[in-house]
This record gives sequence, C-alpha cells and structure tokens, in this order.
Amino acid sequence: MFSNALRRFATVHGKPQLYHETITWAYIFLIRERVARAGTRPSWDEFASNNADLLTWKNGLVHDYYRQETLATDLARAIFIFPDKFTQP
Repeated sequence: MFSNALRRFATVHGKPQLYHETITWAYIFLIRERVARAGTRPSWDEFASNNADLLTWKNGLVHDYYRQETLATDLARAIFIFPDKFTQP
C-alpha cells in the first residue's frame, strides 16, 4: 500500500516524524477524484498542468478541508481523520 511505502521511505531517510496519515490519504483521495473527473488517464505532465493546486505543499489544498489544529494532532498523524472544514465545490 502506498501509505506503508511512504512511511518506510520517511523512516529510511531518518524522518519518520514527517509521515502524516491524514494528509497522505487526503491527497490520495483528491488525486483519485481528479483523475476520475478527467475521464482519461492523463500523462504526468498533463495531470501536473491541470492540477497545480495539488502540487503546492505549504498551505496547499488539504488546508481547505482541515483546520490546522486538527492536522497538528497526534491522532491525525496516526490515522485518517475526516475533513473538519466546509469547502464550496
């Protein structure tokens, strides 16, 4: 599973504290939705061009769905927490 591989990657590189379960799954869900809405499987360049908001890390799209206080919790780092902010589609 991608999240396990990402967790191992962080650990191997000496930064296990950087892995965040809620952020990981939120981006997986957002990417999957964007690919499905596109109707075709885009190349990486097409996907990146059409979804630049997903590639911004600092104060990125996930912050539209979560309060910072929620993301800062140990629980959100350990398990997926459902979004706690309302966003207009």
